[in-house]
Amino acid sequence: MSLSSIRFNLSQMHLEDYSLIKVTGTDRESFFQGQVSNDFSMLSNYEGQLTTRLNRVGKLQSFFFIAKLPEYLFLLCPKKLITSVKADFEKFIVMDDVVLEYIASDLWIRFNAFLENDQVTGPYFNFDFYGINARLVLDRHPSIQLTDENELENIRVLNGWPKWGVDVSDNQFINDSYLNEIAISYKKGCFLGQETAAKIENNRGAAYYPVLLKLESVEDLSKFQKADFQINLEDGEKKAGTLLYQVQNIIQVLLFRDFRVVGRELNLIFGTKKIQAIVMELPFYKNFLKPDIALELYHDGVEAFQNNDLVGALEYMKRALAFDPGLADAYESLGVMLGRNEKFQEAIVWMDKLLTVNPQSVMAHTNKSLYLMRLGKIEEAEAEKSLATVKSFAVFGQEAKMKKQLVEEQKKNEEEILRREKMFLQVLEIDEEDTIALYGMADIFFQRKEFQSAIKNLEKVIAVDSKYSTAYLLLGKASEAEGDYEKAQKAYQAGIVVASKRGDMMPANEMQSRLNQLVMSPSFS
Repeated sequence: MSLSSIRFNLSQMHLEDYSLIKVTGTDRESFFQGQVSNDFSMLSNYEGQLTTRLNRVGKLQSFFFIAKLPEYLFLLCPKKLITSVKADFEKFIVMDDVVLEYIASDLWIRFNAFLENDQVTGPYFNFDFYGINARLVLDRHPSIQLTDENELENIRVLNGWPKWGVDVSDNQFINDSYLNEIAISYKKGCFLGQETAAKIENNRGAAYYPVLLKLESVEDLSKFQKADFQINLEDGEKKAGTLLYQVQNIIQVLLFRDFRVVGRELNLIFGTKKIQAIVMELPFYKNFLKPDIALELYHDGVEAFQNNDLVGALEYMKRALAFDPGLADAYESLGVMLGRNEKFQEAIVWMDKLLTVNPQSVMAHTNKSLYLMRLGKIEEAEAEKSLATVKSFAVFGQEAKMKKQLVEEQKKNEEEILRREKMFLQVLEIDEEDTIALYGMADIFFQRKEFQSAIKNLEKVIAVDSKYSTAYLLLGKASEAEGDYEKAQKAYQAGIVVASKRGDMMPANEMQSRLNQLVMSPSFS
């Protein structure tokens, strides 16, 4: 995405489809902590989060943003839900001191509001909206540009955020939508509907769940939107899911559990149209925290510089620093880029800025010495070279300290392995087919690089329990380490089928990733 994207810039949008509820009363925070699905206690003042309201059987009643301010709470709700949200919570207020009231006000979002120099006046809160840094305010800024709403809608689709009445409704479980990732905490304790949602989550998860598919080419599938599609398998065609949205060559679909393995290639059938696609996970844009955005911009800047685009590279680096002023690598890169283009005085300025965020930087002094030498300032260059030498000794001392810590950690790990080995061997003396102990010993053998012993144990595990998905993963790794790539491939292929059917998506995704790398490796042929 280009530097002009709303993900990297300050913009504002009129939030016409939302309304605001103000919550007062001394019990407001404890009341909502027990009523909503996300962990409200994690919020600081002036922060908001997406959350849901479930009924007793775990089905969605509503979703909205809840925000904490010093004297009250805000509930930012879709307009079509505002009446039902207020009425629903008021039914549960018995002895609690909690009062809900509508707020009639113009609502505006400012994306990346921290890039704004003006101080905020009036109530506000910061939150994540569609995967972008956002701030809710009650007025329009006179000079901030308006948000490109078409781009915002594409970001919503690519990041999986649903709309009420379009993508989700009150006839489905939270587990069936991406709200299960962004609007619920399974660790916070009890709330209405928690037991059912947790049971589904801990079992196999949703049968159909939203993911992204990357098409091999751009195909217009608009006429198939909301329609089911098939998948072509060796044993025939099978329903795979439902097409929801398309953004260029990426589609968002509800995909059946067995096929929901990241990196897997699928042969899709839409009517008479056949298309190849690769499974991707949501969200497409994984970065919304400021330091993460800064790193993304930094890497884009490095790529631009490698492509001989100095102007673009400098802009990316400067924007990265706007998101994270403490990103030392960006200061250093700016100085190096300018130095290579013989803009030595500007380069020195950036090296001085690097020293303000990392006073121990050896490279800042080294580069300054080089640039001052090129400018003919010999004495100053020698002074910087001396400082670089002094600080390099400090770095060496720090490295020695870290090596000592690593040795100590390694010793602790070895002691822990010996403790686990003793425990597993005791279990196997009682029951030589105990799969947990067999797998535990296989893991120890793998760590010790005794790969043949690991393989023998893992084959025993699978013989006893053919659905032990992580055993296939470790068997594949051990076989790879032994150089038996064919055996590794078979282990991964079998394991992906087992894991995806069980809903064990983490080992399934890792096996698919390793299988893809294995097949592409020259040593596999």
